[in-house]
Amino acid sequence: MDKSAYIHILGDSLEKKVSVLDQLLEATLLQEKYLAENPSDMNDFEHAYTVKEALLEKLDKLDEGFELIYRHVREELSSQQVHQKEEILSLQELIRQVTEKSTQIQAIEMRNRNKLDSYFSKQKESIKSYKVNSKTASSYYKNMADQHSGESYFYDKKK
Repeated sequence: MDKSAYIHILGDSLEKKVSVLDQLLEATLLQEKYLAENPSDMNDFEHAYTVKEALLEKLDKLDEGFELIYRHVREELSSQQVHQKEEILSLQELIRQVTEKSTQIQAIEMRNRNKLDSYFSKQKESIKSYKVNSKTASSYYKNMADQHSGESYFYDKKK
């Protein structure tokens, strides 16, 4: 196969990767929106998570294919940069886009993780508080049941 065909395939692969990263960015922004609006309803968040999981698998396959093809043409690209200057510049621009989108996604993911950690921490504290309150109330009712009913605590011994 001609080396220019491989370069064209690399370009197509990078374009598909940019497209998948756009979809991944959308899903990540959607998760951020769900966390900001209503973190207690995790159904939408989980749905976005499953969508992202499928996109990440697709991205991994594209990466593997890109690496495989790049190994074939790496030497050709470095030795004949002058002949294929436009194609190389096009590939470099696509790689910049991929890197930029990946960085954006990582930043949003970090913010989402912090929000999620905060949400879970609050939920844990709420559960702990509920347990303490429940235990205190239970203890109070138990102590009240053990009291002698009908007798006054202070008994007047003078008659």
